[in-house]
Amino acid sequence: MVTCTMDGQTLEVDPGTTILTAASSVGIKIPTFCFHERLSLSASCRMCLVEVEGRGKLEPACATVIAPDMVIHTQSAQVAGTRQDMLEILLANHPLDCPVCDKGGECELQDTVFRYGKGDSRLRDPKRVFRQDDIELNQVIVFNANRCIQCQRCVRVCEEVVGDVALGTSERGLDSEITGVGNSLKDCSHCGNCIEVCPVGALMSIPYRYKARPWDLEKTETICGMCGSGCSISVEFADGRFKRVKSDPDTGMNKELLCAKGRFGFDAIDGGKRIEHPMIRKNGVLKPVGWPEAIQLIATRACEIKERHGRIQGQISPRQSNETAYKFQQLMRRVFESQDIHSSTRFSGLQAPGAVAALARLVTGPMQRKPLQSLLEADCIFLLGANVSEENPVSGYLLRSAMIDSGKRLIVSSSRPSGLDAIASAKLRLLPGKEASLMSRLISDASSLGDDPKPTDNMIAKARGILNGAERITLLIGTEFLRTSKAAECLRWIEKAVGHFGAQGKTVELQFLFDRPNQLGLWDMGCLSGVAPGWQGSLTPLPEPEDPVELHYILGADPLPNEPSTDRPAFLVVHTSHFNKTVERADVVLPSASYGEESGTYTNNEGRVQTLRPVRSPLPDLLAARQVFNLISRAMWQGPLPVEEGSVRNRIKAKYPAFGLFDQETIQSEAGQTCIWPKEDSLEPPEDDLSQGNGAAQGRRHLITGDNQFQSGKLATRSSILSSLDKGPYVEMNPGAGADREYEGMMVTLFSTGESFTAPLRINRNLDEDTVFVPESFLMEHGKKILSCVDYPRDVDVVLSGFGHASNKG
Repeated sequence: MVTCTMDGQTLEVDPGTTILTAASSVGIKIPTFCFHERLSLSASCRMCLVEVEGRGKLEPACATVIAPDMVIHTQSAQVAGTRQDMLEILLANHPLDCPVCDKGGECELQDTVFRYGKGDSRLRDPKRVFRQDDIELNQVIVFNANRCIQCQRCVRVCEEVVGDVALGTSERGLDSEITGVGNSLKDCSHCGNCIEVCPVGALMSIPYRYKARPWDLEKTETICGMCGSGCSISVEFADGRFKRVKSDPDTGMNKELLCAKGRFGFDAIDGGKRIEHPMIRKNGVLKPVGWPEAIQLIATRACEIKERHGRIQGQISPRQSNETAYKFQQLMRRVFESQDIHSSTRFSGLQAPGAVAALARLVTGPMQRKPLQSLLEADCIFLLGANVSEENPVSGYLLRSAMIDSGKRLIVSSSRPSGLDAIASAKLRLLPGKEASLMSRLISDASSLGDDPKPTDNMIAKARGILNGAERITLLIGTEFLRTSKAAECLRWIEKAVGHFGAQGKTVELQFLFDRPNQLGLWDMGCLSGVAPGWQGSLTPLPEPEDPVELHYILGADPLPNEPSTDRPAFLVVHTSHFNKTVERADVVLPSASYGEESGTYTNNEGRVQTLRPVRSPLPDLLAARQVFNLISRAMWQGPLPVEEGSVRNRIKAKYPAFGLFDQETIQSEAGQTCIWPKEDSLEPPEDDLSQGNGAAQGRRHLITGDNQFQSGKLATRSSILSSLDKGPYVEMNPGAGADREYEGMMVTLFSTGESFTAPLRINRNLDEDTVFVPESFLMEHGKKILSCVDYPRDVDVVLSGFGHASNKG
């Protein structure tokens, strides 16, 4: 420990502690502008200068390490005078437009001047004007060059945390100006983190601009519903109307970091067409009815199907809360007497024999319910089968920040390019479903590359060396392989790899990267075929896959747009908030609350149970989903089901004692009391070729789908802001030989099994030439069956057309 004296207080700090950090630890406020705890040091604003006895000049507190017996003064006359001078210089050219500036009321410069400024100025020259007009750098970010104080926070957060390098500084000295290339942000991911860290009103949000003043806003802290990272957000309303989303720097795993979906996508709550009343199909047309009639029809039909032992299937959206999910599985198991429960239309691989058991072993065994930040302290981070930069962007920001430590190594294996590829020590393009082969080869004893090694052999050899040399390994597992028929095999080999490295004395920790906010929570609650709450194995036999579904109850999901009308169940109940393609086929439609209108909890990727708070009231006369389940149960003479949130949570704890426990040693033992899943005796090494294949040479490519940086299922599609950023459907691919300009304006058509999909070409030279990517929401929107097939990834024929000609570029 190092001892020093600060403003008369004797402090003991760790070696290497800066003056600013030490002052903050004891409540001494030192003003800063350029300093930010997430970013590299700049020490350029000079607002944090302090006096150190024995030194001839003032020292920047953010960059000065405390030395033994150092005597520091943070409030001396010299320090106070210097702060006043610095503020006077900053205000010399700063426009005094606080009444119209969006930052007014929460501006760091404004607050600092009030506290440390001297109240007048000796400078009388006309203020310098950089630009007469603000610059719209993109559709959501606007820049006022005259307000900029050159703290460089925006440049550093963009490069060091987000990894975009969209902002930079042009000119030098007095002419320095923050800008993008050509006064635009061509490489920007539209996350808005530059707006968040800007201490003044230089960078502003276009959707929020001139909409409200900070002191008029009503704030609600809740959890983002776009992906499984579980970011804490502050949703702000004025006069009952949504205005913006921010994030508290001291709250949640994300602090103030948000992605484009989280920051700008919340307007989705006002998008889409709401379902306001129950409806029943009469004479082929959906007609509004009262709640009793709709409930009674469901109950009557369910009783008839139960009597003849027909198949009843349930489907629940991973945006439903834990409490609603628990009651949904209770409705299915206790009232409908069915184990046929699903919580994702994407993970068809879990329907294969043994897949659910393999998933259960992984979740109740190696998976860690710990803060992601602690897992990122490992010296080797292995990102497997996930595009974290687009599906879980904030987790990607945290991972990038963790990699600043030069002693860490990152391994990336994914089906499409990741924003983290550039900082990876080893990377491999890998088709979904081949993760089992990769893990098998990584833990095998074979080390020779042979006489003619393939690129995949070189990557595997490099990755094996990194893994073998690491003391602590963190596996971050995506879920894309769960779409494939090889899901069970992949899960088993991931588990085997964890055991292999653990047997070598290494610390191996694992977490999933889910693309939906409560996927893990739904599985914990038992919304999975053959798995009861708390990951208990169910003894009730599952229905045969070929048995027809006679009643399909869908809560919050839209699983049927890709299926022909002939595949519609005999009786379809859709319980959701907005009209969609599945509603169009329903026999009974029940309205429900939308995201942001009900309280409850989500379980994020870390395993942390987080509080979901409503930001506004649901529609009048709307019954909560748990109330509807209770009414159906009563109508079927099965007795009442608990409705009140606290009562439901007590039932959850009784069935799943580990619910809510986080980052504690007792979690595994609590879960282990009820989770007994048999181990696999032996595994045969897969024989898959790890290369993407030579489909391009044969005129075919592999169709990959999923989320992008602006899309995350149906919720994101209702956001007008995110839809404008995405600019409509597209097909992303590497077209092959030729300059990019040769392909400008071209269209791409994908053909498969009689279906086709046409959209503009988006060139990505980092994609493998044997793959093509289309965001899932666009395929779903156009009802293309090329997505809804078991053999994912699907092989498709690709034709490029444009400028009056067409060419086979598959």
